[in-house]
Amino acid sequence: RSREAGMDRAAVTRLGVVVGAGLCAVIGGAVLAQYIFTMKKKAGRKTKIIEMMPEFQKKTVNIKNPERVEEIICGLIKGGSTKLQVITDFDMTLSKFLHNGKRCSTCHNVIDNCKLITEDCRKKLQQIRNMYYPIEVDPTISTEEKYPFMVEWWTKAHNLLIEQGIRKEKLAAVVRESDVTLRDGYELFFDKLNERNIPVFIFSAGIGDVLEEVITQVGVFHSNVKVVSNFMDFDEKVSW
Repeated sequence: RSREAGMDRAAVTRLGVVVGAGLCAVIGGAVLAQYIFTMKKKAGRKTKIIEMMPEFQKKTVNIKNPERVEEIICGLIKGGSTKLQVITDFDMTLSKFLHNGKRCSTCHNVIDNCKLITEDCRKKLQQIRNMYYPIEVDPTISTEEKYPFMVEWWTKAHNLLIEQGIRKEKLAAVVRESDVTLRDGYELFFDKLNERNIPVFIFSAGIGDVLEEVITQVGVFHSNVKVVSNFMDFDEKVSW
């Protein structure tokens, strides 16, 4: 802890670059919190945490209420790792939206685009998506109105996938050959949370079997991680 107490501003900033605001509570603990809250004068005022973290300074980040964001981060730090749990989405949250300028796959896309799917099935899945996706993202339609259309979407899509006879033992290869990519710094993120035994709950509307295979292959499916998602029900009698 004496080493942590001696961390300078650059070190704190680097932590923010890699793991984000939530992990300040994990890595720095009470000593880091005490350091950050020390009255450091900058233009006659106290330095804010969000001003020390590059993520918040990006042009793509808009904060409606900076004071509220600052309050939340301070609460995480003050509470410490023993009072912290992480609840997160997976697609486009833990995984990347783009990598090297190319759109990355979601859990569903991993299956839709794999070699085990026939071209005819792929075309039908795309047609269904073109029909229902505009409804999903339409801001003028309420959640209640969208619900039956979303049920229709996944029912039709899942029925098509069932017809493909995908076997469970093929999933590892399907994921390995896909372009799904986790965000930079994911290893430190998962490893530090596991080191402190902090629960990580991944809630995903994607395919849980694919999700778990992704984090297994990159070595971060630790014992503190729990996945809540849609899991496939495999028929062991299928011989395709």
